[in-house]
Amino acid sequence: MNVVLDKSYLQGSSKNKIHQMCSQHQLIMPEVLFLEILTTKTENMVKCFKKFPAIESPVALIPNVGSLIRYETEKNRPCSPIETQFLNIRYVFNERLSKNQFDFTEEQKESLKEWEISANEGAEGLIEKAIVTDGWFPRLSGYIPGQSPNPISDAMDMVATDIDFVRKIYSQLRDEIHETYKAIWPEPQIIDKKWILLRYLQIHLLAALEYIRRYGKESSFMISKRLENDYLDIDYCIIGTLSDGLATRDTTMAKFYNLVCPEKALIS
Repeated sequence: MNVVLDKSYLQGSSKNKIHQMCSQHQLIMPEVLFLEILTTKTENMVKCFKKFPAIESPVALIPNVGSLIRYETEKNRPCSPIETQFLNIRYVFNERLSKNQFDFTEEQKESLKEWEISANEGAEGLIEKAIVTDGWFPRLSGYIPGQSPNPISDAMDMVATDIDFVRKIYSQLRDEIHETYKAIWPEPQIIDKKWILLRYLQIHLLAALEYIRRYGKESSFMISKRLENDYLDIDYCIIGTLSDGLATRDTTMAKFYNLVCPEKALIS
């Protein structure tokens, strides 16, 4: 199987387990995983790279979600099957990464810093999505944490199962994108579960609903490390929806994945 590997699974698994996974499946390393490893604490980075087999191309590398969305909008076709998006390169991880001997150049440090800033901005965007979500789910207007979770659960089920409903939201966003940027995205009626455009919208809607469940509709919650991590975890889940499975120990992403892909493999 093609299985997306996320940071929580990599960090929470033994070296032997990761080797076993590499031998049994085609593990996929999204760009977000590589960048998360490089920007974590040095000792954690070393531990992560030590877990991969010291062989050529132990995992399949894949571009970020934004690149896959551009592929679909430019070519007007889905980016799946996911293996068609694997980077066609042969590589080995620099052994100095697993020995705490790697020195980043100033340019590399600056690039990683810019990526961390973009992650913070993405978390802010998640809050903004949550604020306007009740436009599509009126029952959530004024929702306060501790109230009955049924409106949240019902909304999540609708996002996961009612593709026509998701297409309606996509159509509205598509019109806004065209009006603002003059870009023409694929017609709503042709996108389905094979398109990352639809999967992106599904998972981001679920994340916005989960935010409301935790913090409320009118929350002025400040950006936290947890929220940044939640935002980054979304990318694993999105790419996982186009793959055969997702390896994660994150309970929230596991919930999202089970909702939208109940027929696929969730490895925890």
